[in-house]
Amino acid sequence: MKIKYNEIDKSIEIKDELRSHYLLLKIVMILNLISAVFQLLDINETGIGFIEIILFIVGIISLIILCIFIFKKSTSDKIPIEKIERLTKKSIFGKKQFSLKLKNGKKRDLTELKSETEFAELKKLFSEIGITN
Repeated sequence: MKIKYNEIDKSIEIKDELRSHYLLLKIVMILNLISAVFQLLDINETGIGFIEIILFIVGIISLIILCIFIFKKSTSDKIPIEKIERLTKKSIFGKKQFSLKLKNGKKRDLTELKSETEFAELKKLFSEIGITN
């Protein structure tokens, strides 16, 4: 488990490459959005067809995902304890995903947690430092 509690700073330190992964995803979503906008600029000349509908859908989905990554997700490597609300677990298609719910409304995904035992260890650590679930 690459999550450590720093007693001096009273913060949780997470060592993963989530910041670079999310940056790459943001760049791809921006490129998708720009591509869709440029392709749809000459819609008056070509008319609305199947390709234009697909590009419009791709642009809207890219915009939604980009907004989620900017406004709802956090990539902080060092999170003060007073900013953590709780530890959450959800299951999507049978795969468990763990995250930290922050008090500012954002979520910090914990991609390094792979099993229930690591989740139980982290839950025990959080209960020791005073974060309730």
